[in-house]
Amino acid sequence: RARATMMPATMLDGHLLACPPRIRQAFIEAGFNNVHDVAQLSAAELAKEIQCAPEEAQFVIDLAKSKALGVSFGAPVTFRTALDLFENPRPRIPVGVPRLDAALGGGISSGQVTEICGPPGAGKTQISMLLCAMALRGDPTASALYIDTEGSFVPERVEEIAARVASSAAASSAEQETTPSAGGPFAPNQLLSQIEYVRIHSQVEQLALIRDLAEHLDAHRNVRLVVLDSIAFHMRQDNQDLNKKQHALTNMFHLLTRLAHDKNCAVCVTNHITVRKVDDNKAKLVPALGDLWAHVPAERFFVYNSDDNFRGLLLHKSPSSPQILVDLNKELRVLFAPS
Repeated sequence: RARATMMPATMLDGHLLACPPRIRQAFIEAGFNNVHDVAQLSAAELAKEIQCAPEEAQFVIDLAKSKALGVSFGAPVTFRTALDLFENPRPRIPVGVPRLDAALGGGISSGQVTEICGPPGAGKTQISMLLCAMALRGDPTASALYIDTEGSFVPERVEEIAARVASSAAASSAEQETTPSAGGPFAPNQLLSQIEYVRIHSQVEQLALIRDLAEHLDAHRNVRLVVLDSIAFHMRQDNQDLNKKQHALTNMFHLLTRLAHDKNCAVCVTNHITVRKVDDNKAKLVPALGDLWAHVPAERFFVYNSDDNFRGLLLHKSPSSPQILVDLNKELRVLFAPS
């Protein structure tokens, strides 16, 4: 009972909160969040998932359907013409590499999930912090949300990156004899105040936060960028039941995708890499979280270091560009040039 009281009820919507406490606890542990998750299952499937009698499972399914008839069909579908999409493109956040931004149509897009994956120390967090600076520069009304699961966020480094971005923008304006962006002077300290930060310490906290993000963004308007650094750190628990883990991952992926689309913000996640065996003699490096996650990001970047001090950023997957390899030490000096 003590354990159950410690679990955040915010992970469940109001309809599932009507269930008995033991069933609510089972829902949380199994990764169920809403009636959409429950209504699609049979009594036998639900009983297996939450370890209860089939009769109890059927009662819960009936309750969920009666509480929210129609919820299981999801959100209403919106139809738009191709001309509307062409004439009203979503805002983009530049990465800071001209040829890469040009290929992407201006940078990473709002309304979708972008993934940056690579080994530890390759620069995933550095690029994520740079994206915050690029998203907020010149607009004191904009904001970004940085979700830190590994403790990698360093505000002093963000301030340094912001100062470099400001210096680079001023130098570019001077060369072209133009004025800075209409948003006015770009103050690094001002930018820090526009980044909202939250530290996540467990898988339960991560799932609960993502479940409540849409409501949070409703209360904090003009959020241009949400960074999740990293998505995999708390989700790679070897002692977790596979079915429960897969269900939790599926729900999290769905929520992130809907969040980007519905709130018209860019969602950028960093991810680890792992080794996948191809055959008895071959293996390859792939993003963590498996094939279920592989189809979620609209765009995927690989960042890596080589033994000869080459630091590369590979645009591996994009609907608008072929693969592009960037030499970060030469083409993104605002981030990786020596101090």
